[in-house]
Amino acid sequence: MRTEDIEQVLGLYHRFATQFVGLARRQRRDYNRLIRRNENKNFVALNEQGKIVGYISSRFEKRNREGRINEIVVDPTLDFQLTAKQLVDKAYNALLEEKPAAIFASSLRNPKYSSIFPAMGFFDTESTDVFMYAIIDTPKFLNDIAPIIVNRLKDIKQWNGLLQIECEGHSLFINKDRESTQVVVWTNQTANLKITLNRELLAKLLLNIVDPIEANKTGQLKAKTVQNQTKTDQLLRALFPKSQFLTMDYW
Repeated sequence: MRTEDIEQVLGLYHRFATQFVGLARRQRRDYNRLIRRNENKNFVALNEQGKIVGYISSRFEKRNREGRINEIVVDPTLDFQLTAKQLVDKAYNALLEEKPAAIFASSLRNPKYSSIFPAMGFFDTESTDVFMYAIIDTPKFLNDIAPIIVNRLKDIKQWNGLLQIECEGHSLFINKDRESTQVVVWTNQTANLKITLNRELLAKLLLNIVDPIEANKTGQLKAKTVQNQTKTDQLLRALFPKSQFLTMDYW
């Protein structure tokens, strides 16, 4: 990875990460710092036209003689495993040249990551790390997660209408029709699906700590809609799926 690659890499990261929870606020200086540090070993994958379609960041820590594979990003239109395996192989061999005592690879709760590493000899270990998450600014958080919810709403078949997620007096409106799915700044139109919940539950749903259907049954979450219960459950499951992961910065 070179300095002149940063614009392509930054755009690639945003296209990849908007599918998932926790889009990090990357800027040029973040990648500049990543490139400058000698202990980092970063590689990119190019397509036939010479465009960057994937990258990997890894690091060798001399003090502990440990190698770490941190982040793998692949163009969402491509086969993740096919591209990611080549990137992991490149980073893995570069770390081996440093003669590490161990090499660690973080899965970040991403099932796609987990499908790559075991074939290369990695095995699961239990972590004692504790991750804590709190929503401080509700309107800003709703704005941040909007692209994620838009993408999930796009994938729901045979449903069009207005979605409203109301969290402690603040709302995110997203309208889906045959032509587009987009955020609506404000509307007095009655939502076809209105989800009311507090900030703590919203964080838990996005991090897959709480089941949305169970939360609706117990009254923690209120889903107001004209749909029957089966369709309502399908919509909640699609908006808050089980297979998701948190994007975190290691830099």
